[in-house]
Amino acid sequence: TLQNVAHCLKNLAKEVEKNNYKSLAITKLATGVGGLDWQDVKPLIDQHLGGLKIPVLVYKKYVKNQAGE
Repeated sequence: TLQNVAHCLKNLAKEVEKNNYKSLAITKLATGVGGLDWQDVKPLIDQHLGGLKIPVLVYKKYVKNQAGE
């Protein structure tokens, strides 16, 4: 659910800050098997990860050895 995604993103942001990550790369969370619409998930990513002071890359499609977009 969108609530679950928001909860996970909030905790992910805490972990990133706690562990001083230099960057973060994720997929389009919950939009495949999870069945959620990207237009509903993207604002949650922006809300919870947008304030991080590191690059946050979202892969549209994973391709080995290729940077996210």
